[in-house]
Amino acid sequence: MSEETKTTEKASVLCVDDERNILVALRRLFRKDGYEIHLAESGAEGLEIIKREKIDLIISDMRMPSMDGAEFLSRAKDIGPNIPSILLTGFSDQESTIRAINEGRISAYVSKPWEDNDIKLKVSSLLKIRFLEGEKERLSILTQQQNEQLKAWNKDLEEKVEARVRELKEAEGMLDQAYRELSKSYDAVVKLLSHAICARENIFSREYPDLPMLAVSLAKKSELSDYMVKQIYYSSLLFELGKLALPEKLLTTPVKLMDVDDFEQFMTYPEIGASVLKGISNFTDTARIIEHHYEYINGSGGPDGLKGSDIPIGCKVLSIVKDYFLLQSGKYDGITYTARDARHFLLEHKNKLYDYQLAKLFFEISKQHEKDNEVKEEHMLSSMNLQPGMILSRDCTNKNGLMLLNEGTKLTNVMIDKLIAVEKIYACPIGVYVWLDR
Repeated sequence: MSEETKTTEKASVLCVDDERNILVALRRLFRKDGYEIHLAESGAEGLEIIKREKIDLIISDMRMPSMDGAEFLSRAKDIGPNIPSILLTGFSDQESTIRAINEGRISAYVSKPWEDNDIKLKVSSLLKIRFLEGEKERLSILTQQQNEQLKAWNKDLEEKVEARVRELKEAEGMLDQAYRELSKSYDAVVKLLSHAICARENIFSREYPDLPMLAVSLAKKSELSDYMVKQIYYSSLLFELGKLALPEKLLTTPVKLMDVDDFEQFMTYPEIGASVLKGISNFTDTARIIEHHYEYINGSGGPDGLKGSDIPIGCKVLSIVKDYFLLQSGKYDGITYTARDARHFLLEHKNKLYDYQLAKLFFEISKQHEKDNEVKEEHMLSSMNLQPGMILSRDCTNKNGLMLLNEGTKLTNVMIDKLIAVEKIYACPIGVYVWLDR
């Protein structure tokens, strides 16, 4: 919607004149412009209207009994200091006009009798300025509020991470070596944040634990450096971090079914997540991938509308894998795609939304992954029923959510014995998810 259209639909204009025929003429003049017109036959009546109505512009005659235009506009400024005003004045009222400029702080004046196009142009211009200033003030306040909210949220998130790290340090005697390594590695921080993300409902990556593994597979198949593979792995676990700041409505509405305002708010989540990670040392490249993982090859993505080679390779990888599971979750366009249909969607949109070579590689990787899963089945076992050689299908955590072993770990006798010991210490069984042949 253009600014002119918004002005036409929303503007409220107050006309003040002691002559009824002048007020009728003004209302007739602006009838086709869509303004809401308020009429007052005296300055006192005009002031009452300003107190109870939202007025965007005032048109006032200079010569009125009891209270002239200069005094009225001066008192009107005390009530609504930002309301622009136009003074209607005769050729012989130069001194009064100067007084109105000084006391009433008028925005413009029009000589009577007026020329219709001249007064309409002045009204339109002042209203545009009025709405632009209001929008600027609104955006400034909103930006300040969001910055304060983000700072508070970032501080709270850091405190939670620190609390988790302290918990790891206090867990002396239970999987000591494993805990010390986790506390020293960035993997621990990423996993903790990942668990925090997946603790919220309607985060779609919590339903698809294979997402990071497929992202890493695509990165390795593309012969990216070990460093970049690691950054893609981190970003595949944390790319929904910014969604923790979004209302529930935006997490349940399919992206393609959102209205413009909801979509604009939804598309802030990559930048929110990235801004949080930028405050943590050594996560700069992870933050960059997350910030731009919604960019598409043809420039239709966000937040910056990057195109083609301007999009970092890590973002291209995550974009493909993210959309593969987004389609299957039904949160893309309301249709729940099968894995096969999701693969073909990606391939059909290569060189439009996705990198051509990456889309082709991922088609084969995801196809093989689906085939492999057809001969495997996930089972939850107690620690007493575990066998060496079994592979974890999910992260293994204790009752407090503290991670014990990573997804993909191949179990050994030592690991199984330690898990049994943890169960005895906490007097609480641990459900361990593993892959078994069907």
